[in-house]
Amino acid sequence: MREVVGEAGMGGVLGRMRALIIEGEYRPDERLIEEHLAERLGVSRTPVRQALTMLEAEGLVEIAPNRGAVVCSFSIEDVWDIYDLRAVLEGYAARRAADRITGEELSRIGEVVEEQAGISPEEAVDREEAIRRIVEVNQVFHGAIVAASRNGRLGKLIQRTVEVPLVFKAFHLYTPKERAISNHYHRQILTALENGDGERAEIVMREHVYEGRDFVIKALREDANRE
Repeated sequence: MREVVGEAGMGGVLGRMRALIIEGEYRPDERLIEEHLAERLGVSRTPVRQALTMLEAEGLVEIAPNRGAVVCSFSIEDVWDIYDLRAVLEGYAARRAADRITGEELSRIGEVVEEQAGISPEEAVDREEAIRRIVEVNQVFHGAIVAASRNGRLGKLIQRTVEVPLVFKAFHLYTPKERAISNHYHRQILTALENGDGERAEIVMREHVYEGRDFVIKALREDANRE
């Protein structure tokens, strides 16, 4: 008998489906058939359909006419292009922010840095929820710096450039060591902003983005070797 899922259980269905994609159970460009997913998860098709819509918003799934839902795919060349753009745009944002950021914004970024450093998926009751929270907090960190750059056009460009699935994939595969490195970069960027050092903020931000790029490419290559 299939489970009837209420609003409270919807997050569980979403989390399980997200994990199936990020962990590679469903491969890039693979079709996601509602009936099969419902059978696998022991739920009706309605929560599966709702979860697919949410996953499309996250960028993990593409829903196309006459094809249905498929897992989004990114080639290594895509990753190079995406992260190269991110490094330039976010580096520039960090440089501008160093001259324009307010004390209140610095305090908020400091809180975010500490919050992210305090999240440990290995110790969490719900690992998927902990990773989702890390991704959210990470987006707040980067978004706050872009906002502090006082360039609305820049923010829109970065929004179009950042691919959430790649961010999810990175944090899902990060070990405590990789997360510690990411947190270290965040603290160094914050210090540069506090010191009004735009050049330093840009350099560290770029290096931070490239570090993430290298990790994602490594993961994609490992996935390809397992096929």
